[in-house]
Amino acid sequence: MILGAGGQIAQFAEAELAGKADLTLFLRHPEKLSQPVGTVITGDVFDTDQLAAAMKGQDIVYSNLGPQPMAKMAKAVIAAAEKAGVQRLIWVATVGIYREEPADHVAEVEAIYGAADDPTSYFGDERVGADLIEASSLTSTIIRPNTLTNGTAVEEVVVNGRHDTVSGQPIARRTVAHFISELVLNDDQYENESIAISTK
Repeated sequence: MILGAGGQIAQFAEAELAGKADLTLFLRHPEKLSQPVGTVITGDVFDTDQLAAAMKGQDIVYSNLGPQPMAKMAKAVIAAAEKAGVQRLIWVATVGIYREEPADHVAEVEAIYGAADDPTSYFGDERVGADLIEASSLTSTIIRPNTLTNGTAVEEVVVNGRHDTVSGQPIARRTVAHFISELVLNDDQYENESIAISTK
């Protein structure tokens, strides 16, 4: 099941997963889907009962929600998943929420996106959402893409762990989607980890 299925990265992933997985696409605006694949459900993640009903029987939930309010969305997704009995969650956040970028870059990005320890900022809201996911009962993978580009090629990915300084470069949305698609198909990787993905 893909939450926020109308997003750019989500739609790249949907195209890759078509015919390989039984997809349920959950989103507020189905008209955003350029080529719907699978079952389309028009809904609101903040309607926990509706979301839980849609999640029932799903093996994996991949959240492409955002950009804000991520903390509130995380609470809703956790509550619905627990109610539905879903265990596996792939959650997309962003690089920078742990101040894990090279030291000379942290001040620059926080000037744009706000301090990671300020829950009212973009980074801070993303951080609270990720922390909630990590603290939940779900088996989660939090994916933190580096700065996104519109490159069309699938690039080689650099993976950095939760406590690593990010060592790679900006990454194409299509590459992020490919990485997520591969994780959906082989979901025993990166269990209960928060990983940054970049390119070389």
